[in-house]
Amino acid sequence: MKVLHTADWHAGRGLHGVDRTGEIKEALEELAELVKVERVDLVVVAGDLYDNRNPSAAAEDAVYRFFLDVGRAGAQSVIIAGNHDSPQRLDAVASLLGLAGVHAVGAFRPAGAGGAFELNVGGERVRVAALPFLSERRMIGAADLIEGDHAAQQGSYRETMRKLVGNLTAGMDGKAVNLLLMHTTFEGASLANSEYVFHSTNSYTVPASIVPEAVTYAALGHIHKPQGVQGLAEGKARYPGSLLQLDFGEAGSERSVVVAELRAGRAPEYALKPITAGKRLKRAVVAEEELDRRALELAEFPGWLKLVVKLQRPRPGLKERLQRDLPNLLAVEQQLPGEDATDEPGFDPAALDLVAAYRDYLGEERGADGQQELVAAFAGLLEEAVT
Repeated sequence: MKVLHTADWHAGRGLHGVDRTGEIKEALEELAELVKVERVDLVVVAGDLYDNRNPSAAAEDAVYRFFLDVGRAGAQSVIIAGNHDSPQRLDAVASLLGLAGVHAVGAFRPAGAGGAFELNVGGERVRVAALPFLSERRMIGAADLIEGDHAAQQGSYRETMRKLVGNLTAGMDGKAVNLLLMHTTFEGASLANSEYVFHSTNSYTVPASIVPEAVTYAALGHIHKPQGVQGLAEGKARYPGSLLQLDFGEAGSERSVVVAELRAGRAPEYALKPITAGKRLKRAVVAEEELDRRALELAEFPGWLKLVVKLQRPRPGLKERLQRDLPNLLAVEQQLPGEDATDEPGFDPAALDLVAAYRDYLGEERGADGQQELVAAFAGLLEEAVT
């Protein structure tokens, strides 16, 4: 059985005011063609189909056309909601998507209520365990569904995730291809600097041991850099990465999807297939005295540009002047003496963990008194505000 694993499309995403839905549409058309060329039996999308919970009509059109196209080609699909998707919105269209051979899981469901199911794919019996993204706030409700109490209030995020995975994968054996879909961060994952940091920090990480031995392949989403999982056998679990270079922190990184050959009781065999659609991103650091010469060179670059210009003093209107010669220039950062560029590799300007910062503040101001309840309330309010 041949599976194509992808995730983190972020349809509807913009970049410095530019709508990139057209690029996503081109990438999905390339992906659909790859499904046909590779004779893929099953497409797996591990969350973040969209960039926000109320995507544009154009973004939905691009996504739905993809599933119609691969459905006509004879491939089934399984999709789960990520932290950027609306679980309710995805569940609302699940029946319609089913007409195209798509099995959609938006909100968490226990094994007996649709979170685990069997498919016949390419003559193979496939058991699917679908675990969409769960915030700490929603995890309480998920734990209620499998245990009937507020277990998540007593245990950590990872402990409850282990219980949920156990519920969904119970009964898996070596007689079927066992697929686990998750949208989460595993310990040791390398971020691409374009993920939403609040849902990618230590409190939201899970260990490799959460994946049962019986799982043939764990199809993961959430991390935008292609990689495996530390502590698991090569090929047992993969992040395919985002479909496009989403931010200038990803400039220079290649985009790909996973195509895996899966058989019951055997280790996966996989290959990374490059995705060439979508504009590439380039970030260039330029000294003021070299600006005119470098601008001539950069004018040939067909993708989106960001310039970091080293100056002795601020120059108002610099971006507007440069854009006359560089129509693909989206951002200009003026770097003065003693300043560092804000998106040097390895630095994420949005990396501050606000919950951890609030916890530290309370510890200094109030000690341990009432800290746990306040931090939980703050985390819930923050999540509502940003999602």
